[in-house]
Amino acid sequence: MYRSIRMNWVRAITGVLILWSSTAWGATLTWDANSESDLAGYRVYRCSELPCTQKSGASLLATLEKNEATLNIGIPTKIESYFVTAYDFAQNESAASKVVVVKPTSANADLGGLRINSPK
Repeated sequence: MYRSIRMNWVRAITGVLILWSSTAWGATLTWDANSESDLAGYRVYRCSELPCTQKSGASLLATLEKNEATLNIGIPTKIESYFVTAYDFAQNESAASKVVVVKPTSANADLGGLRINSPK
C-alpha cells in the first residue's frame, strides 16, 4: 500500500544573517522543523537563476539530519536561490519550500527579504 507523505510544513523557510567576525558576514537558512515520526531529514537545493525548482535544474547543496533545521550558506558572492524539502525513511520527498533569493550586498542592506546589519 502506498503511503503518502504530508510534509508541507517546510514552506516556512527563512533566511537569517549572522555576524561571524567584525569583517565577514555569513547567511544561514532556517526553517520550521518537522515533527512527523517518519522524518529522515532535509535536502537543501541551490539555483543560480530563476525559476528555482528541481525540474529547472536546482542542484542539491546539502542533505541534513532530521534534527537540523538550519544551514550556514556562507558569505554571498553572487545572487543565488535556495529551497528546502523534507524526506522520510522511504525516500518520499515533500513539496519544496518557498524559494529564498540571496543577493550579495554591503552591510545594512536588504538581501531579498533578509536583513544584514553592520557591526557596531
